[in-house]
Amino acid sequence: MNRKATTKISQIIALMLAAVLVLAACGGSSNNGNTSPGKGNESASSGEKEKLKVATWAGAEELREFEELVGKVNAGADDYEITVQSIPADYYLKLQNMIAGKQSPDFMWVSQEYVAQYASLGAIASLDEYLTDLSTYNQDDYFQGALDVGVYNNNLYALPWISQPYMLYYNQDMFEAAGVDLPSNDWTWDDFIEAGKQLTKDGEWGALLSNMPTAMYAWSYGGDIFDKEGNIVLDAPEAIQGMELYQTIVQSGISPARAQADSMGNGDMFKTGKVAMFIGGAGDDFEKTSNFKVGMVVPPKGSEQVTFSWIGAMAMASSTKNKPVAAKALVDLTNAIHEWKVVAPTKSGFDLIKESRPDKEYAVEAIRQASEVARGFNNQPKQGEIDGVIWEKLTQPIEKGENVTETIKDAIEKLNDVIK
Repeated sequence: MNRKATTKISQIIALMLAAVLVLAACGGSSNNGNTSPGKGNESASSGEKEKLKVATWAGAEELREFEELVGKVNAGADDYEITVQSIPADYYLKLQNMIAGKQSPDFMWVSQEYVAQYASLGAIASLDEYLTDLSTYNQDDYFQGALDVGVYNNNLYALPWISQPYMLYYNQDMFEAAGVDLPSNDWTWDDFIEAGKQLTKDGEWGALLSNMPTAMYAWSYGGDIFDKEGNIVLDAPEAIQGMELYQTIVQSGISPARAQADSMGNGDMFKTGKVAMFIGGAGDDFEKTSNFKVGMVVPPKGSEQVTFSWIGAMAMASSTKNKPVAAKALVDLTNAIHEWKVVAPTKSGFDLIKESRPDKEYAVEAIRQASEVARGFNNQPKQGEIDGVIWEKLTQPIEKGENVTETIKDAIEKLNDVIK
């Protein structure tokens, strides 16, 4: 699915969620099928295990592995029992229908862009007061960028269970054949562009960046699109410098046009040796599927070294009754996932990558360095609509060569319309 279609779906989901939550609120409180109203601690006091449900988009083999993991967590718990609800298709639409029908699961997997939206509409609960006294929760063990995506209005609403920092993959064979020095973890964007020019020839390109978030260019110079307080800062000098960098790269000729890359398959172009460098997640399978030697380093930097991370998190529903026990279960479950999924969002779980993905062992230190500087977006409640504006009013015009300053001005005007 292309970016435009994905953004449109996100916008529809955002509107539907707002509507169903309003209807749910009008319909009164829900006991979620766990306990009677006003008796949230009854199961704990009577010695029975609290029954909890977790919703996941996992299916097939991933679901089997997750259910096995949940079984191990349950075996070590004396006060709760978790069951799994798999929703492998139309996940968010079905999840929101469950919320509206007062059948919300106690826990739900959410990608980072949904945390602020769900928190602002009251679908998920703040976790702070329940985590304070839990010895199993170690805030300092998390990479800060991964933990930050679960925060909304200075409250923690979700715990990350995976953090995939974007890395610069490169085709070592192409570099060596062209006599170009291999990338390093301290490369600048100038180094990147120069190498890309040397590697672009005869139907081959130096780089492919079409899946790299536009905001990441602003981050490279200390800028952003939104700050943590939700203010638009796209017109700050640092952000403008980042957008100018993006246009410089696009116009350098080292990358195929977006339409061509989309039609040929972004990752496939790298796997088949059509491009020498590719920005992708640290857990991608290029080492297993390519017939050349793959290298990996932290993405290039401007004045600051930073990279985007795709972060999956787990939130607790506001309708969950026994929140202290549920919070304990949520921590136990996310801790267990850190030992299963690559890349873990914690420092203690990080080295497990050597066991779970031995093909990545050569790049462990690079991935660790990236994890230290990786972050998500400063997501807003209307993130789906915001993503659409960024795509239509910022990314596309910059790629077409339109004036950066005027493009930013137009984008800010539209962003203000959305958030107001």
